[in-house]
Amino acid sequence: IEELIERQRQEFEGFKAIAYVPRAQESKLRGYLESSLIKIVMGPRRAGKSRLIQKVLENEKVAYINFEEERFSNVTGEQIIEAAHKIYPSAKYWYLDEIQDFFEWEKILNKLHRRGYNLVVTGSNARLLSSELATALTGRHLPLELFPFSYSEFLQARNIRRSWESFGDYLDCGGFPEVVLNTALDPGIYLNTLFDSIVLKDLIKRKSIRVPAYLTNSISLLIQNISSRTSARAIAKALNNTPTYTTVEKYIEYVREAYLIETIHAFKFKPKERIQSERKPYSIDTGFIKARTRQVLSLQGRQLENAVYLELRRRGYAAGDSLFYYRSDEGLEVDFLVREGHVTTQLIQVCLDLSSFQAQDREVRALLKAKLQHPDASLLIVTANESGSIEVSNGQAVKLVPVFEFCA
Repeated sequence: IEELIERQRQEFEGFKAIAYVPRAQESKLRGYLESSLIKIVMGPRRAGKSRLIQKVLENEKVAYINFEEERFSNVTGEQIIEAAHKIYPSAKYWYLDEIQDFFEWEKILNKLHRRGYNLVVTGSNARLLSSELATALTGRHLPLELFPFSYSEFLQARNIRRSWESFGDYLDCGGFPEVVLNTALDPGIYLNTLFDSIVLKDLIKRKSIRVPAYLTNSISLLIQNISSRTSARAIAKALNNTPTYTTVEKYIEYVREAYLIETIHAFKFKPKERIQSERKPYSIDTGFIKARTRQVLSLQGRQLENAVYLELRRRGYAAGDSLFYYRSDEGLEVDFLVREGHVTTQLIQVCLDLSSFQAQDREVRALLKAKLQHPDASLLIVTANESGSIEVSNGQAVKLVPVFEFCA
């Protein structure tokens, strides 16, 4: 065990050689450090969690344990901590990486927290951030989510200017650090490999999927339907009910947990009606869409809407809690409905090309219809490259914002 932990110590030191792009979450994590609560950094695999933590703790004495190590499966948490003490006799912080990969992670965290350890923990499973952590740690943690590079971080990493052209590049290659920082790397090959490895490790193996093809076929249909309304029942029907509707429901939850694909429901004032509404899926990274989608036509429009979804998630809005879409009884649809508490504060349309009267009329009519039910909401259309406003009735205006200005 000591040999493994010593090897991991060298691995942690090696993170310093990786180029670092300042992350928006850095200041927040620094502010958490002196708290006695457990710091939990969650997000997709390869999104830069370890590099962020190494940077924040670079001048501190840190004990590093990576629980992805398969050989830890035959030892207890107490044995691992005892061996780590010999490698790190005077550590101020303990960084426990990919904690969900250890079978008794809750016991380790609770035990170390009770003993007064200052813990920084990472995980690539969204379920840990919510239900499991809330149950296991009962409020004794500070959660923080880290996504792949935002557009601003992408610009800084590439040293380029904000524009529709650079945003188009961002849509295609996405924000995973290795793709952004290594321009010689083929984004499609890297992202396909990463996607497949997450499906294999975090879904097929972890969830003991008996027929992997059922899962991969369901995921493929979710990706093909990015930003479009769909349902578990529709996916099951398209696959001739192999897998069944209930199994597809489980798969949709699995891909959310693995930070691959998230879904939003239509906003309804009655919770039961929300849950029963069709879902709109979004990828955790726009680069995945191009890498995993066979379709070429209209792909950029879907990537654009996905980028706006990710920006709203980075701002702290969560699917099913404060982030929805709107659909009227007549079929008029608004891409995003944003809630603050019990009030709808924003109604947002995303439109790649607003130049035609038909497109403008379609987007504005849906916004005005939604506004009747949500009078406190501001009206916004995120475009590719248009700004200004559209004057509508009763002195109201719909604001137009280019996506490269909307996305931080």
